[in-house]
Amino acid sequence: MKIQAVIFDCDGLMFNTEQMSKKMWRQEAEKMHISIPDDFFTAITGARNDTEARRQFANIPHLNDLCTLMKTRRFDHAYWSSFKTDELNKKGLLQLYSYLAEKKIRKAVGSSSLKQYVEALIANVSVPMHFDALITGDQVVHGKPDPEIFLKAAQALGIENENCLVLEDSKQGILAARSAEMHSCFIQDTIIPDEEMKEAIEFQKDDLAQVIYLL
Repeated sequence: MKIQAVIFDCDGLMFNTEQMSKKMWRQEAEKMHISIPDDFFTAITGARNDTEARRQFANIPHLNDLCTLMKTRRFDHAYWSSFKTDELNKKGLLQLYSYLAEKKIRKAVGSSSLKQYVEALIANVSVPMHFDALITGDQVVHGKPDPEIFLKAAQALGIENENCLVLEDSKQGILAARSAEMHSCFIQDTIIPDEEMKEAIEFQKDDLAQVIYLL
C-alpha cells in the first residue's frame, strides 16, 4: 500500500462537532416533545443533507419542522466560532497533520458540509492548517455515500484513487471511500458500525495519531 494523499472528513473526524450537534438535536427535540431514535443520527451523520433521513423516519411527528430548524443551527458560524482555539480538535489531529506536512504527503478535506462552515472550523485551530484540496457538499451534485466528493478530491490532488487514504467516522463516508476504490480508515466517534459498514472498513484506529502507523 503506497499512500500519497490523505483525505479527511471534517465533522466528527477532525473536530468534535458530531457529538455537539447530537446534543443540540436532543435539546431542540425535547422542546418540541419529539423522540429521536439513535438510528436517525446514523442516517444523517456524513450525509450531505437530511432528505433520506426525513423519508426514512417520516412517521415521527413534526420531524420536518425540527430538521428545518436544525439546518439553520447546524451551520451557525457564530456558534462554532465561539469555541476556544483547539477546543473542538479531535485527539491526534495536530500530530497527524504535522506528520503529513513533514513527510510532504498531500492532504485534502472531503466533507459533506458547506465550504464556509468547514473553513471556519479549520480557522479555529492554533496551527495554521493548509490543505491541498478542499471539496465540500456545496461543490458536488451527489453526497456521500456517492464517491463524488472523494473522486473530486483525488482529481484536485493529482493522485490516483488507489494511492489515497480516506479518514472517516461515518457509514456514508466509509461506503463512499469503498466506491471510490480508495483505502479507508474508520475512526469511531458517535457511530457504531453495522454489518454493512464492518464489511466496508479496511482499517480502524482509535484516534488520528494512530493513522501515522498506516503511512
